Amino acid sequence: MQLMPPSEGSSRSRLQSDYDNEIKEFHFHLYWFQNNEASQASAVKLRDRILELVKEGFFQVVPLKNGVNTSPRGPHPIGSYEVWCAREDFARCYSWFVLNRGPHSILIHPLTREEIADHSTRATWLGTPVPLDLSRLDTHLDHVPSQYPELGLGYNAPKKD
Repeated sequence: MQLMPPSEGSSRSRLQSDYDNEIKEFHFHLYWFQNNEASQASAVKLRDRILELVKEGFFQVVPLKNGVNTSPRGPHPIGSYEVWCAREDFARCYSWFVLNRGPHSILIHPLTREEIADHSTRATWLGTPVPLDLSRLDTHLDHVPSQYPELGLGYNAPKKD
């Protein structure tokens, strides 16, 4: 049986579909033991450094505006905070956390319509994984949870022609 090459039109439409379905935003969740002063101080110091690096233009990531979670929140069972990252800065953000996370575990997951999959089968960890309470998440959202549209990055970046 001889296979026929795909037509140029179908190849373009598949390529466009791959662009359209690409994951464009991620969360990095850094964890610490909220009852351990040294662990929390180390986590806050890293967050302060992230804020400095954003101000200095090293990368455009956004630590959540509500600061740090000193008790369980959502699926996260211990102290944590989240750093939003668009695909445009993913490599630099990932590299920085690899080199600077210290004793902290970090959950890295995509932002799609499928929260449970994003926090489990699509997630990866730096350090020891922390068990999550996935019952706090939705299986399927009505929309992609795009964040920070004012930055024009991730799901809010200009479309490729």
